Amino acid sequence: MKTKTMLHKMNDFFIAIVSGLNTLTTGGWLLKPAAITTKIAVILIMVFTSSTALAQSACQAELKVEENGNIRSTPLEGTYYSMIITNTGSSVDTFTLSTANINSTCANTDGSSTAGNVVINTSFIDSDRNAITQVTVNPSQSVNFYVHVTVPVGTVINKWSCTQVIAESKTCANYKVDTVLHTFVIDPNKD
Repeated sequence: MKTKTMLHKMNDFFIAIVSGLNTLTTGGWLLKPAAITTKIAVILIMVFTSSTALAQSACQAELKVEENGNIRSTPLEGTYYSMIITNTGSSVDTFTLSTANINSTCANTDGSSTAGNVVINTSFIDSDRNAITQVTVNPSQSVNFYVHVTVPVGTVINKWSCTQVIAESKTCANYKVDTVLHTFVIDPNKD
């Protein structure tokens, strides 16, 4: 026997009520089942929409580079970007951290062509320099972490790299915040 979902049970309940009201008259007015069913459907939609809106307001955040330092140069040894994620939502959230190379879709800050952009390596660390892949943030609080950028051996110098940093909510499906890092790989002999 197939288990009934809550929606099926509610539907059966409302059908029973509407069937019972089929013959009910109030003050000479016949209550029509179609009108009652429509009103119940509207109420259910409102309840569902409200709960969805509340869930989405629970997941809100801001991700930025400290002091708006999205643009920097790096020697071949690498550099660190200090990141801040702020939970502006109404509940505790854990964000999974990742990066993506977006050289083909970004614009270099000096206006140069992105055709020669290079790929860099990234990893995440906390303030104690421990490797991390996620951060948990309380409502109205911020957490500081770092993106460690390293330059692969053999990378062409005097070139840009565009990296998107992404923090994806584990609480709300498909909610994420991001920012872009613009890293210029400098010539170590001219540093």
